[in-house]
Amino acid sequence: MKNDNPWKTVSSKTVYQNPWMRVREDAVIRPDGSDGIYGVMESKNSVVIVALNNTNQVYIIRSFNYPVSTWSWGLPGGGGDDEDAIVASKRELVEETGIIAKEWSFLGETRVSSGLMTERMAVLLARNLSFGEQLNSDDKDLISGGKFVSFENIDEMIQNGEIDDAQTITGLYLALRWLNSND
Repeated sequence: MKNDNPWKTVSSKTVYQNPWMRVREDAVIRPDGSDGIYGVMESKNSVVIVALNNTNQVYIIRSFNYPVSTWSWGLPGGGGDDEDAIVASKRELVEETGIIAKEWSFLGETRVSSGLMTERMAVLLARNLSFGEQLNSDDKDLISGGKFVSFENIDEMIQNGEIDDAQTITGLYLALRWLNSND
């Protein structure tokens, strides 16, 4: 596997920035030697939480996703806010669901969309759950409920498009791998 970068960055400029992300445009020389540009979105890393109850059902939330203007089911999660992944996951889980977990396991870290952005996503497994009070969050109005579902039902939801978020599907895959190796 090669580690050398076949692209050459000639210059870089910020074309948009807000508190959550920065978009930059790089002038590049492509691997074929031609000049070009490449747009990159830099954002903070994120967390996704797979909350399992004592019968290994997963808690999913129904939330509104502004960029695609639709409601869909997915795992709780959000911005890591430059915190430790477990600290950020505990905060996000309570904010979005009111769930408090006593056991946490790190399942892995993946790139969200490596052809477009720099963000990495940590996937954490939460177990030994109890419900507390949902914390106030900027996103609270974008969540319209949650429920525990079996992995069998999750397969159906993915097949019929109710779950179509890559971060959620990645988190579910890593959780299922963990379950299969820890049963």
